Amino acid sequence: MRTCFLLILILVMGCNKEPADVSEKISGKDSPHVNSENAEKFNKAENDPANDKKPIGYVQYSISKIPGDIQYKGSVTAMAKWEDKLGENLLFVTETAENSNEETRSKELYGYHFILNDEGAVQLWRIYDFIKDCPVDLTLSYMDKSLEITDLDSNGIAESSFIYRMGCKGDVSSDDMKLIMHEGKEKYAIRGIMDMTLNGKLYQKGEMNPDPSYDNVSDSFKEYSISKWNKFRTDEIGN
Repeated sequence: MRTCFLLILILVMGCNKEPADVSEKISGKDSPHVNSENAEKFNKAENDPANDKKPIGYVQYSISKIPGDIQYKGSVTAMAKWEDKLGENLLFVTETAENSNEETRSKELYGYHFILNDEGAVQLWRIYDFIKDCPVDLTLSYMDKSLEITDLDSNGIAESSFIYRMGCKGDVSSDDMKLIMHEGKEKYAIRGIMDMTLNGKLYQKGEMNPDPSYDNVSDSFKEYSISKWNKFRTDEIGN
């Protein structure tokens, strides 16, 4: 009985998923990829009223070569390039390979947003999430075709959003799901649990928890994010 209790305790506590989606907002002067002159140009462009209401440019979603002066971890799973009030934007999501030993598995996921110009790259933000020391089945993956670039409030600064799922479990249950949105350096998120259907029938009902940060911006941000969440929320198992 004592051995059985210890085994259950290890399975419950052994999977470390915290802290969740750590985000860094980096000003131009603090970026390791830019000098002070380049940072000043970036900050002027961000605050220049003359750039208001300019539409964002064509968005390219294909994965291409990343400039050599940009440092990142993992392999690229999604990418977008576009131009807006901030300049030439490069956003990409990466995942590390699953690191495993005889007892546990670990994995990391990153998101990066850079502003590119002739002098270098300014890192606008980085997000980081992980599952560490999972003793059962591990999931941490970007959800295909979820990366989108929009300008919902038509202010000339694009919003970016993407979704990923994560779980550490040894049973048939739903993964956690997270939607991460940014406009410039500002972050908005929805966190929750996926619905699961089994052979076409609802097996587990999920949940959706928007951040309070949505209360301080245009209603269109929250409406768009909820609609997008609903598009990806269901994990279908079986026929």
